[in-house]
Amino acid sequence: MTAPRPLRNPEVCVNLWAYADEAGYIARVAARSYVLDGDDAAKLAVLHQLAATDFLHAEWMGVSKKFVISNPDGERMEGVAHASMLNDGVTPGVLFGPLFNKLEAAVPKQARTANGGYEAFSLKLPEDPLTVTTVVMEMDDGRLVPMVSNKA
Repeated sequence: MTAPRPLRNPEVCVNLWAYADEAGYIARVAARSYVLDGDDAAKLAVLHQLAATDFLHAEWMGVSKKFVISNPDGERMEGVAHASMLNDGVTPGVLFGPLFNKLEAAVPKQARTANGGYEAFSLKLPEDPLTVTTVVMEMDDGRLVPMVSNKA
């Protein structure tokens, strides 16, 4: 049986993944956007559920060469961030910025009826989209282990 389900609050939301080695160094990142409906709690629950698997279907890119850190031995590392930087309030925007630009460009145009014809429209990626960031541990044995938070 089918029933109408009018959209109440459709919003482009984003899952972000930072791939870290066992020492916490991040050399690549990924993102995937979704259009979700409902309140923020419902949207976050879906994002958290998908974070555990959808990184396997998300296009990734290397960390910008603008990121330069030094390892404990003092070795300069370009194009690398560290997992500890994900909580500093600044790094995530810079680290994932190029991915947001790609996601914005990939939002498809849609059509809807209006005044006896069709009009084009597209949803926009919000200025501050609802996101979930997940660290994917790249283990030495080849396993990819997503560290999904319990928050929903």
